[in-house]
Amino acid sequence: MKTAIKILFFITFCNLLQTKLVAQVCAKKLPIPDKTFLNNIKNSDKAEIEYFQKYFGGRSKSKGLKNSKENNNECKKTYNFKNGIVYKRDECSQSEIEGYIFFPGYCKSELVKYVEWFFKTEWNSWNNDKTSYQPTENGDAGCYIEIKQYKKGFYIKYICSE
Repeated sequence: MKTAIKILFFITFCNLLQTKLVAQVCAKKLPIPDKTFLNNIKNSDKAEIEYFQKYFGGRSKSKGLKNSKENNNECKKTYNFKNGIVYKRDECSQSEIEGYIFFPGYCKSELVKYVEWFFKTEWNSWNNDKTSYQPTENGDAGCYIEIKQYKKGFYIKYICSE
């Protein structure tokens, strides 16, 4: 009987510890944008920047990234937001935009929500583990989005083409 109680206590302790660890990993939540905001930015090519400014209270100055061919390349920009989120955008190509958004301390499920707020279309779909969101017909124009992990959390990489 004592062994059964000890095993039950151990299992309960492990479950509590596991719940606490999961809560710590996903402690940061992205603010849910309201419907008015989403409608206002629907056709904006700067929707992500507007979201971070509104819901996280601003950003540091954007700056062009240096390129080996040019001293100041205005088509490549980096935005550093107060909450640690970093957004890099490359608009140098006339046919596509490439972006990276780093979310330190956020879990993957929060990034899935983010993708669905800003990139959801009737032509795109998720893969089984929700790490890739792209047009159903591979090779079609649209946004190809990947959620990847790095040492501080997760990031989104996207390429949108016409």
